[in-house]
Amino acid sequence: MGTLNKALTRPAMLLGIPMVPLVMVTGANILLALYIHKLLLLCLPFCWCWMNRKAKKDAHIFSLMFLNLKTRGNRVCDKHYGARAFLANDYDAVDITEFTDSMRLNERVTLTRHIPYSSHIHEHVIKTRGSDLIATWEIGGSAFECESEGSLEIITTQLNNLIKAWEGQPLTFYVHSIREEFSDRFDGHSGNYFADTVSDLYYRSIEQRPFRRNRLFFTVCYMPFVGLDKVERKRMTDGQKLHALDNALKEMGEICDSLTSSLSRFTATRLGAYEENGRVYSSQLAFYRRLLTGTWQKVAVTRTPFYETLGTADIFFTEDAGQCKSITGDTFFRGLEIKDYCSHTITGILNGLMYSPCNYVLTHSFSCMAKKEAQDNIKLTLKRLSSVEDDAISQRKELLIALDMLQSGHLSFGKYHFSLMIAAKSTEQLVRDTNTVSDVFTDLGITPTLSTQSLPAAHLAQLPGVYNLRPRLVPVSSQNFAELTSLHNFWPGKRDKAPWGEATCVLRTPSGSAYYLNLHNSMLDKDDFNEKNPGNTYLMGTTGSGKTMLLSFLQIMFQKYRQPQSFSPQAKTKRLTTVIFDKDRGAELNVRALGGQYFRIKSGEATGFNPFRLKPTKRNLNFVKKLMRMLCTRNEQSLTPRDEERLSHAVDAVMIGLPAEDRGYGITRLLENLTEPPTKEAQENGLRIRLSQWAQGGEFGWVFDNDADTFDIGDCDNIGIDGTEFLDDVDVCGPISFYLLYRVTSLLDGRRLVIKMDEFWKWLMDPSFASFALNMLKVIRKLGGIFVPATQSPAEILKNPISPAIVEQCCTKIFMANPDANEKDYVDGLKVAPEIFAIIKNLDPAARQFVVVKTPLKKGDVKKFAALVTLDLSGLGVYTKVLSASTENLEIFDSIFQDGMKPQDWLDSYLKLAL
Repeated sequence: MGTLNKALTRPAMLLGIPMVPLVMVTGANILLALYIHKLLLLCLPFCWCWMNRKAKKDAHIFSLMFLNLKTRGNRVCDKHYGARAFLANDYDAVDITEFTDSMRLNERVTLTRHIPYSSHIHEHVIKTRGSDLIATWEIGGSAFECESEGSLEIITTQLNNLIKAWEGQPLTFYVHSIREEFSDRFDGHSGNYFADTVSDLYYRSIEQRPFRRNRLFFTVCYMPFVGLDKVERKRMTDGQKLHALDNALKEMGEICDSLTSSLSRFTATRLGAYEENGRVYSSQLAFYRRLLTGTWQKVAVTRTPFYETLGTADIFFTEDAGQCKSITGDTFFRGLEIKDYCSHTITGILNGLMYSPCNYVLTHSFSCMAKKEAQDNIKLTLKRLSSVEDDAISQRKELLIALDMLQSGHLSFGKYHFSLMIAAKSTEQLVRDTNTVSDVFTDLGITPTLSTQSLPAAHLAQLPGVYNLRPRLVPVSSQNFAELTSLHNFWPGKRDKAPWGEATCVLRTPSGSAYYLNLHNSMLDKDDFNEKNPGNTYLMGTTGSGKTMLLSFLQIMFQKYRQPQSFSPQAKTKRLTTVIFDKDRGAELNVRALGGQYFRIKSGEATGFNPFRLKPTKRNLNFVKKLMRMLCTRNEQSLTPRDEERLSHAVDAVMIGLPAEDRGYGITRLLENLTEPPTKEAQENGLRIRLSQWAQGGEFGWVFDNDADTFDIGDCDNIGIDGTEFLDDVDVCGPISFYLLYRVTSLLDGRRLVIKMDEFWKWLMDPSFASFALNMLKVIRKLGGIFVPATQSPAEILKNPISPAIVEQCCTKIFMANPDANEKDYVDGLKVAPEIFAIIKNLDPAARQFVVVKTPLKKGDVKKFAALVTLDLSGLGVYTKVLSASTENLEIFDSIFQDGMKPQDWLDSYLKLAL
C-alpha cells in the first residue's frame, strides 16, 4: 500500500483560485488599467469571484480550459460538421462553397498536426518530429485472480524498482490497457455427428456473446534533446545533428535492453517493423493507430512521414462525447478523468475495471522527475499547507514521510496523467457503459469526472509522445504509479502448439475473457506438438457442481483429436479412444449419443468377462496370474510361494495348453488343472476352495467365469462403463476394477487414449488396483494417454496411502465448487495454495465455475498457474440433458432405447421428452 499525497494533486491556490491563472488574470487586468483606464481595476473583484466559482467545481478547470484552447478547431469547419472536427485528409485550397456554402477544403483541421511520429529509425524505435525516441512492448502481464496478496506485492515492488531506477532521466513511461471484444472458436470437426452438433452450438453461442480481452502495452519515450540541448541543437549542422541522433539512438538501445530484461517477467514482446508478403509493416504504428482511431489495422512503413499517414479516421468532438468515423464503421467514445484521488493506493487498485462488460482504453503516463525537482515540489507544497487548517496537519505528515522516502531512495516521483476512453457502437450503450465504469471508481473512493473541456486533448494524449496535451498532470510517487498500473491480466492459457495440437476447448471466465483449456503440460513459448508431455488431470467436485457435465463436455471436445490431420505425419496409429468409468449412469446418454458402447455391470448378472479368452501373450499371462492371485487373497488372505507356483502352472495349462475355443468358463477350466496337496488346510482354505467361489455356481461366478468374453472394446472409440452396482461391494470391486483398467489400457497401441474415472476413491479401495492405477499414472503419458480421476471430496482419496503420489502425478487439477471444503484436506492434503482454497470454498455451485491449476506456463516460474473459469453451456439448450442425465431422464431414455440402436434412432425422440 502506498500513500497518495493528495496535496500534490491539487494546484497551489490563493483566494480559492489556482495561483498561476490568478496571477495571469490579475497581471493582465493591471496592465490594461495602466494603459487604458484605472477604472478597469474595478473588474478584478468580479474576475476573482468568477474564477473562484469555477475553481470550486474543479481545481484543474483552468488548465483544462487551456488544453481546450490548444485543441481548438477551425470555426468554419466546426460549423460545417456541427462539432469540433479533426479530419483524416489534407486538401488544397479548393473552393467548394458552391456545393456546401460553408467552407473551403483547406479549412479542414486535420490530425496531422497532432500526430508526433515521423519515421522508423530502428526496427523497434520510432522518432518523433521533435526527435524524441519511442519504443513499445506488448505485455502479457501477471496473473492475479488466484494469487496471494504477498505474491502480488512482490510484483508491484519489482515494477516500482523498475520505474525509480530511471529517476531524473528524460523519460516518460506509458502503460495502456485496451479492453476489447473478440471472438474465437475451434473449427476442427471430428466427423462425429453428435459431437459436431454440440460443438457448433457451443461456439455459436460464444460468437453471439463475444469474449473480452485486456491487451497491455508498455511504452518508453526518451527525450534526448531537452532544455538547453534543444537550443544547442538548432545551431548544429546537419552532420552534427545526425551524429547526435546516432548517439541518442545508442542510448535508447541501452534503455530498451534494460527494460526488455526487466519486463521479461511480464512476458513482454517488443513491437516494431516486420515483413509480410514482400512489404514492411509496423506493429508499433498499428498500436498507435488503434489509440487514435479505435480500430486495428496493419500499417505499412513507407518513405512518407508517419504523421501524414497514421490518421485514417475523421474524429468529431461534442461537449462530452466523441465519434470516430472510419472505413470499418462509426465508434462513439467518452472520456473519464480522476477529479479527486483516494488517499492510498494498493496493488491492483483498478483491477475492477478488468471485469467491466464494456470496451475501453486506459492510459497512464509517468514523466520521471529528478530528485531535486521532486523535493522542491514537496517542500513548496508543505509551505503552502502551513497556512491551512483542518486536514492540513495529516497531509503535512504524509508529505514529510514522502520526502524522507524520496531522500532514502525508496521512491521516486513523476508527473502522472490518467485517462479512460470508453467506446461503444451507439450513444445509448455508451452512456450505460460509462455509468458502469464510474461505479468502479466510486467504490474505490475515487471521484471520476467526464472529460468535457479536455476531451479532444485527452483523446490525443493517449498517443505516446503527446506530452503537452495531457490533462490533470499531477506528481505521484513511483509506488503509486506501480500500484495504479500493476500490469495485472487474465492469462488465457495456451491456444496452439500443445502436445495434441490446439487446445481442447475455449471457455469463458468471470471477466468475460477466454481461457484455452489444455490438460497437458505445455510451456507458452514452446512448440510441444507430438511431445509426450504429462496430461493426467485430477477433477474434484461435489454433487451438483457440474462434475459429470464437465466430464461429458470434455469427452465431446476430445473427439476432434480423432481426425488424422490432428496427428503428426509420422504417427503410426491415428486414432482416439475415450473411456469413462461412470457412476449412476450419469454419462451413459452422452456415450451412446457419440455412437459408443456403454457397459452396465449388474450385481449377480453375468458380466461377459472371461480373462482366459485373451491371447496367451506374456503380458496377458502375467495379468491373468495377478488377477487370480487377487481372487485368492480376498479378505487379507495370503499365498505361500508354493501356492503361487501351483496357481501359475494352472493358468499356463489353460491359457497355453488349451485352444481359444476351449477356454470358455476359464476359472472352471483353471480348477480342473489346479493341483492341491491332500492336507486338511488345503481342504478347508486351499486355492480350490477360494477359487470355487469365483467359478460357475459360486457366489461370484457371475463375474469372470463366463463362456465368451463379450467385453469387446477393440473397435469402439467411445466407451462407458457403469460401476454403480459393484463399487460399494468390497468383494468384487477390486478385481472388476483391475480387470477393466487392464483391458482399457491394453488399447494403448499408439493411439490417443483418454481414461476418465468418476468416484475414483472407490475404485482405489483394493490395494492391488491402487498399485496398478499408480503405475498407470506414471507411464500412461509415454504411451500417448491421459488419465482423469474424479471424486467428490478429497477426504476419501486422502485416506489411501498412495494419494500423495496420485496428486503428484496429476499435472492439471480442476476444482469445482465446494462450500463445505475443509482447509486441512485441500491445503495440507492436496497442496492447494491457501488463496486458491479460499476461491474454491466461496464458489457458487450453481454458477458452474471451477478453478484450473496447472504447472507453470512460463520458463523460470516456480508457482503453479491457476485460472478461474465458467462452464457456460446455456447455448446447448436441451442437449445438456444428454451430457448429464437425471434419474427421471434415464427412465425416459430406458423407455425408448433398445440394444442395437444407433444415436439417430433414439436421440430426437429423447430430446422431445427430456425433462
